[in-house]
Amino acid sequence: MKDFLYAYSDAIDESFEKGRDNERIATALDMLADNRPIEEIVKYSHLPKEKVIELQNTMAAKVAK
Repeated sequence: MKDFLYAYSDAIDESFEKGRDNERIATALDMLADNRPIEEIVKYSHLPKEKVIELQNTMAAKVAK
């Protein structure tokens, strides 16, 4: 039973982290859409600068199509 509880707890933790990551990405995308500076986006989204730049490039590629 303990193994099941640990696995269940790990699944909840993983789900929570994925939700947090999605919220951080949504925040960064909103700020990118408002043309906020990269440093400010990093500060408030808590995403690494490289991830914010990746999101920015993805947005630019979609707009270019």
